[in-house]
Amino acid sequence: MTKTILFLCGGKSDEHEISLLSCKGILDALDRSRFSPLIVGISKTGIWHLEAEKNYFEGEFRADDIRLNLSAPEVTLAPFVTPDGRGALELSGRRITFDAVFPILHGKFGEDGTIQGLLDIVGIPYVGAGCGSSWICMDKVLTKTLCLSAGIAVTPFTWLANPQELGAKRTEIERLGFPLFVKPSRQGSSVGVSKVNSPSELASAIQYAFQYDSKVLIERGIVGRELECSVLGLNASPRASLPGEIIPSAKVGWYSYEAKYLMEDGAETRVPALLSPEKVREVQTLVDRVFQLLECDGMARIDLFLEETSGTLFLNEANTLPGFTPISMYPKMWQASGLSYSLLITELIDLAFQRAAREAKLVPPPKPT
Repeated sequence: MTKTILFLCGGKSDEHEISLLSCKGILDALDRSRFSPLIVGISKTGIWHLEAEKNYFEGEFRADDIRLNLSAPEVTLAPFVTPDGRGALELSGRRITFDAVFPILHGKFGEDGTIQGLLDIVGIPYVGAGCGSSWICMDKVLTKTLCLSAGIAVTPFTWLANPQELGAKRTEIERLGFPLFVKPSRQGSSVGVSKVNSPSELASAIQYAFQYDSKVLIERGIVGRELECSVLGLNASPRASLPGEIIPSAKVGWYSYEAKYLMEDGAETRVPALLSPEKVREVQTLVDRVFQLLECDGMARIDLFLEETSGTLFLNEANTLPGFTPISMYPKMWQASGLSYSLLITELIDLAFQRAAREAKLVPPPKPT
């Protein structure tokens, strides 16, 4: 029998449209002999809509012209599993059951552990990292702090809890050297990020980043190559793809939101990256270590910088729900490594059930006497 998979897409974050693109790509490639899709689109105001696959995706296949069918019926997630262990949606007094969840929710309220925590409470298997790992990886400051403590090279950084700290930390910040990158600590897709080339640009960049988060990361720009590598598997047994490379266009100079999604020639992607076999192994060893250290499960795309002068690999960030369109880097790197887009999706869903089985074996705490 086929398993019914609930796909959650859209969401309240600034990456709403990217989520819809990812979900559309996955649905088109889903192995229908093993899985039946159930689609819930979450509006930008947080309403859950049960979408009919034939018409939920309106518009062209691009980020700036896509929307949910907001006239679709509203549903809620039942706060329990059914007697046979399945999740359930509630719709006008009836229940629609499913076996697992594939949350294609990039950014806040999807990639940050919030939806994962809800699914953990209910007891439903789901694709990807757990609640705690998702939260840590979403927070760039926490990620870098944890990895630095484990001896992993990270881009030199500091951070601010509010804009007023700039005065006290200005000397520390300027010692990092220019150019700097100022980022919301818990955002994705380069939303709210600025490249700062001089001290005079710092205050406005910080104010801009604080529009998107209450914690702001400030890090030194690394002169070198921007590499990415896909990781797949349970935490105890990850495996890494061949690395890829992002080459921003000269007129942009860095991988901004516009370069990623709005400009046809904003950046070139090279998969696999042109690296020596020794450097490929070094990248793969490093990303597997980061995956395990951050307690990831299922998938992650680990982003690195390869410094031009020293050849040192610096961790940039870890993404537990990376972009998943057919042309996104995570699946492209697996395709270059011999794993097709469709088989990748199947393996991720299988891993969700394996992770749930692993967690079910844990011994519960003793009951008080």
